[in-house]
Amino acid sequence: MNKKGFTVIELTIVLSILGIISVIAMPSYLGWLPRHELKTSVRRIYDDMNMAKFRAVKTNEDIGIEFNTSNENYRIFIDTDKDQDFDSGETVLSTGTLENGVDITASTFTDNTYGFNSRGMSAGTTGDVHLTNGSGLLLGVRVNTAGHITIISSQDGGTTWS
Repeated sequence: MNKKGFTVIELTIVLSILGIISVIAMPSYLGWLPRHELKTSVRRIYDDMNMAKFRAVKTNEDIGIEFNTSNENYRIFIDTDKDQDFDSGETVLSTGTLENGVDITASTFTDNTYGFNSRGMSAGTTGDVHLTNGSGLLLGVRVNTAGHITIISSQDGGTTWS
């Protein structure tokens, strides 16, 4: 007799193998996910700051980025009065939210705000924004006077950044 299909023993063996593979892979995945979320958040800030810089040059306007360290988000706005501070009436171009579990630990920008002038350079102070995921990994974004944006990291708990 030619029966088609799988036996209960074959299905049990396959499910057991899948279960063992899942148990082995889960700790690796759980360690990878927080690092991925932190890197995604840093890359998003980096990309959004570059977008703001290019927008400032393209539209000949000052563009500001304000970081909200308590709500773990930021907004990019047209800084019409060129004071590197978001005021009522100024247009918000976009907002950014960090990935789940990622926190802004520090912002060295004056009043947590950075601005690009119409030449794509710093409209005021330079500085960093630092992020963590609670597992000891620290990444950030730095902007210098020329408006050059870099991703930075700290290997010593946030004392030095490079």
